Amino acid sequence: MQVIVVENHSVALATAHVVFRGGAMTQTAELQGVPHLFEHMLFKSYRGMDDSGFDRDASLSKAAYNGATGDESVSYTMWLPSDKLGECMQMLADLVRDPNFLDKDLQTERFVVRNEMQRAQSNPEYLLSAAVEQGLWGSWYPRKNTIGTDVSLFSVNPATLKQLYQKWYVPNNSALIVTGDVQAEKVFGEARKHFGRWKRSADPFVANPVPPPPPFDSVQAYVYTHQVQTVTVQMNWRGPDLRSDSVGALDADAFVDLLNADDSQMQRLLVDTGNFQSASFGHSTYRHGSELQFRGVTTPDKLLLALGLLASELGKFTDPSYFDANALAAADKRRRVRQVLALEESSSFASSLGDIWATAGFDFFLGHDAAVGARSASTISAFAGRYIAKKPYVLGVLTPEGTEQAVGGTLVQFIAFMREP
Repeated sequence: MQVIVVENHSVALATAHVVFRGGAMTQTAELQGVPHLFEHMLFKSYRGMDDSGFDRDASLSKAAYNGATGDESVSYTMWLPSDKLGECMQMLADLVRDPNFLDKDLQTERFVVRNEMQRAQSNPEYLLSAAVEQGLWGSWYPRKNTIGTDVSLFSVNPATLKQLYQKWYVPNNSALIVTGDVQAEKVFGEARKHFGRWKRSADPFVANPVPPPPPFDSVQAYVYTHQVQTVTVQMNWRGPDLRSDSVGALDADAFVDLLNADDSQMQRLLVDTGNFQSASFGHSTYRHGSELQFRGVTTPDKLLLALGLLASELGKFTDPSYFDANALAAADKRRRVRQVLALEESSSFASSLGDIWATAGFDFFLGHDAAVGARSASTISAFAGRYIAKKPYVLGVLTPEGTEQAVGGTLVQFIAFMREP
């Protein structure tokens, strides 16, 4: 197990975070959402000294806790008074080292997870994103579907959960990250004390490699209606995976920082003119299955002009002069300020660092800001040429009921414009 400590003595609080490489990327079609259910079940399987549950022991230590399942990680976090660090590290060690999955707990927790699924599926914004992702990844979508399906949720049994534990939950596939009012040497000592007897095993990804996603070479568009007042536009492209293009991932981060700046050319053209209420780019940094996303909000009467402006702007990204030196310098400064602020917010920094450790590795994090700051206008425009300009994409639009026919006609015009040389 790798142990990472970030000291911050401003407040007498600490965060202890155990993260595993895993999550949705390890799922087959039959196991969609099972790592998420597993995360819930691990807490249910915990038994304290007097057969107490995790919630009771956490409350006795005055600690809060939570779990999270992402595309490439599963994590378990405790927020605690710093003088309770030893007790809470013992709890986390007991939690992840020797679970006992009982059928009675599984029967209860299925419905807890299903309630989470239903809440997500009642949100039209979630449905839009899920549909766009399904179009982008095709048969590989089960390895993105963190929340899962009813079929997987109700067919899994304790034996399957035990198999997943034995496969992925080994110390050399995990990290312990502790931030806050702690002493590094004391944390290392507590880690040896509580996790030391957890025996190393083979790298689970050697025997169970994540297969590459199938090629994506089509343009797809979807229109969804709901009881909404505005129009949400989401446009996704495949992005640079860390396995094959780690430099491209740095370009993507620089690209997103530049475009999302309040004074960027894109913001001035799309938002300041009033055609979009908001417009932003996002980039997921993953080892497997990265993507780029544009998301904007407009109104039905402005959609045609808004998409026309967006198409025009997308065509400019390959021109190095689009990204000037002043914008690059300002983005680099904002990035450094954000990092300083993140270090000050140690309670959330542990989970952010855990996500990066699971996907890119700790060394990538240490050199990230300097490497992104070193990107130039020419490298960023070349990146846009590799991943956005004239590349396949999925376009989804969430629009008010009764507007679907007009919106469909607008999308046909947008796609035709995007195909022009």
